[in-house]
Amino acid sequence: MKTKYFGYEFRPAVTLFAHKICESLGLDPVEIEWSEYTQTACINQHTMILANVRDDAVLTLGDLQRYTGFVVHELLHRKYTLFGVNHRDQYVRTLHNAIEDAWIEHKAIQSNLTGNIGELLGSLIDNMTTEGLAQVSDWSNPEQYPYVLAVYARPHAKIKVPMAEGLAPIFEEATRRTHLCKSSKDTLAVAVWVYAQLSNLPTEQPEPVQPEGDEQGEGDDAIQGDGGIKGEGEGEGEGEGEGQGEGQGEGEEGEGDAPTTGGSGSPSPDQTQGQGKVATAPQRGTEAMEVEPTNKAPENAHSHGSFSQASAMQKNAYHVTTRKRFKLGA
Repeated sequence: MKTKYFGYEFRPAVTLFAHKICESLGLDPVEIEWSEYTQTACINQHTMILANVRDDAVLTLGDLQRYTGFVVHELLHRKYTLFGVNHRDQYVRTLHNAIEDAWIEHKAIQSNLTGNIGELLGSLIDNMTTEGLAQVSDWSNPEQYPYVLAVYARPHAKIKVPMAEGLAPIFEEATRRTHLCKSSKDTLAVAVWVYAQLSNLPTEQPEPVQPEGDEQGEGDDAIQGDGGIKGEGEGEGEGEGEGQGEGQGEGEEGEGDAPTTGGSGSPSPDQTQGQGKVATAPQRGTEAMEVEPTNKAPENAHSHGSFSQASAMQKNAYHVTTRKRFKLGA
């Protein structure tokens, strides 16, 4: 098998894979549109849009596997998703996207639709999570909760993200309900339920509990979430604050509070971000962060312009119209 591809080889390879997966899933062939403008892979009834790559870009087998993961995920939407099912509120819509994505992927893996579908979809969500861990600084922000749920509800995700105190029971039940869904109407009902539970959370972080007695030394940093003080304030605990180790600041739950219940993966090294903080309710107008895997061309492979088989060619190889002007290869 090839390990490197030029862009002009890469696009046909991905397109051929998409056609083969359509055949395997019993779907009509889909047209691939390669676009410079897309931030996430997307699909409607007839067209899938992916991030374009330059003809002379050199791409790896890993890039090919990543794109094929996008293709499988989007074709699962075509197979299972009812595109007309939606919600007027942006936050609920994003929760619904998170739950719908988890549902279609889990359903496909359970059905063993293709031989390595679990590996492809697991790599897709793990790449998304790795990107998120590098970019997000506060996982207790309600804007991040749909993103956290999108990871938590996928049992095939190996990498998890931090979770604020109070989210685990909600997301555990949401995952259980998601795996029982039969259609997109059911997943929307789960999203509405999750939003109702989140709305019942506290509206702000509680005031930190001040230590009694001598406040000198590292005692301030050793305050626990339940108001206790960490041991003698000595040793490696100096200045490490809340959310340490195996669930300090989370009562008696220990490391069981880490968000691993929803899947078989293990916490990342950055798991403590967001722990030790209490989950708060999303306020009216809170804009949820995107939960779809980001589809960007690999570094130094980005192409300007768009391309699809149904597009005409204009100067400088930009494909911008929807009507064929040239009949090539006749």
